[in-house]
Amino acid sequence: MLKKAEHLPLYVSLANIIKERINNQQYQVGSSIPSEAELREEFAVSRTTVRKALKLLTDQNILIKLPGKGTYVSDNRNEIKTKKHQFSSLTDSVERAGKNMATRLISIEKTYGTDEQRAFFHLDDTEQLIAINRLRYIDDVPFCLEWIWLPPKFDQLKSADLNRPLYQLLKEQFATIPSTGRKTFKIAFATKEESVLLNVDQNSPLMLIKDFVYDEKGQSLHITSQILRSDKLTYAIDH
Repeated sequence: MLKKAEHLPLYVSLANIIKERINNQQYQVGSSIPSEAELREEFAVSRTTVRKALKLLTDQNILIKLPGKGTYVSDNRNEIKTKKHQFSSLTDSVERAGKNMATRLISIEKTYGTDEQRAFFHLDDTEQLIAINRLRYIDDVPFCLEWIWLPPKFDQLKSADLNRPLYQLLKEQFATIPSTGRKTFKIAFATKEESVLLNVDQNSPLMLIKDFVYDEKGQSLHITSQILRSDKLTYAIDH
């Protein structure tokens, strides 16, 4: 029987076991994992718990569900991971390109977040995240709509000048700097709200970049989701 880990929902504990089996190659990349029924029987949990665990891992691009075939370990071919010495912020990237960067804060609030976010930060049922929404500019032209989620220990940021670069604030106020991270790229299409803020046509293709970032101690630092105009910024990756 699966035992709930301290401060973690049961489905997150199950997801962590599946990830561990993938990491130690008990479940091979490209192969199917046990069915929902087999997982329910092995761990003595409900169908809801199994499905939430599988959804969490699918959202993290660890598993992929193929209709009529089952659930497989993803080969992550559409994911690009940043190496420690390659990690940099959007501000760094823009400044290296010789552009002028500006930021406008849209909102900051507390939220319980998604299952994926809560699992990344290892939150218990009572804790809330800090959610920041900002609009970024290059040479006075809006090019990026950004959402940032941070753990509750950074609650003091609510009184900070969030039009400044986030990493400067984290370093100055909390002596914290980013170290490693996982970056994913995906094509998205502008919603009505995004089209207004970014000054593009609705349904225009945009670049969606998500970062899962850790600090120098290996602790979860923040999650960032950025919707960018690809006509204003291009990413080049050496391989």
